[in-house]
Amino acid sequence: MSTRETGAPYLIIEDLSASYNHQPIVRQVSLQIWRQQVVAVVGPNGAGKTTILKAIGGLLRPVGGRIMVAGEDISALPVWEVVRRGVVYVPEGTNVFPGMSVLENLEIGGYLNRSQIPARLEFVYQLFPELALRHKTPAGNLSGGQQRMVVLARGLMAGADLLLLDDPFLGLSPKYVKIFCDVFRTLRRQGLTLFISGQHVRRILNVADLAFLIEEGKITLSGSGPELLRNHHVQQTLFGIEATCELGEV
Repeated sequence: MSTRETGAPYLIIEDLSASYNHQPIVRQVSLQIWRQQVVAVVGPNGAGKTTILKAIGGLLRPVGGRIMVAGEDISALPVWEVVRRGVVYVPEGTNVFPGMSVLENLEIGGYLNRSQIPARLEFVYQLFPELALRHKTPAGNLSGGQQRMVVLARGLMAGADLLLLDDPFLGLSPKYVKIFCDVFRTLRRQGLTLFISGQHVRRILNVADLAFLIEEGKITLSGSGPELLRNHHVQQTLFGIEATCELGEV
């Protein structure tokens, strides 16, 4: 057991089941996460990765089971109450408000606690100096990598303790993959917990202290990220393995 696995788990999922349009997607998934871990869930398309993250983040109401964060059952809370508890879902892609400036996009992320906006702006600008330099620029005029920075920074503006990152490396150039890997390292050192899903298998598993393989809505394997990456079944099941990054020890 690592030092991050001492004490009570930060996130506990018990027998979680979730559906889209009455179609079962996730079936009785159970897992535990400790603070300051980087955790990954990987699997084929449609296996339920994003569904798990959205259920934790309050965007999708589970049909069974429960989700506990810091000892509190958040399963039935609306999304804004989940965010108030530091659990923030960061969607894939470049989901920005294109006609609004970088600063305006970030301020939206901090709307639940406006008194904290100046301090959080300072924090995200330290993480992403490019955004500080272009804070007056319409977000739609940024590069894809910079827009992805805005999406992540907006989640941090909400005061995240647990970041739910949906395919964070999607469409990024090697330059921005490295930037994001460095940012994830910094966030972990700052005490945040990261739960990552996506198709970029090698990238995701190489940053993961703990990882889960989900197939047809059920967890079928678990272990450290590198352990899953070496697993023959994982190698046979998942495709599109690309460039890697390492977080290292903290």
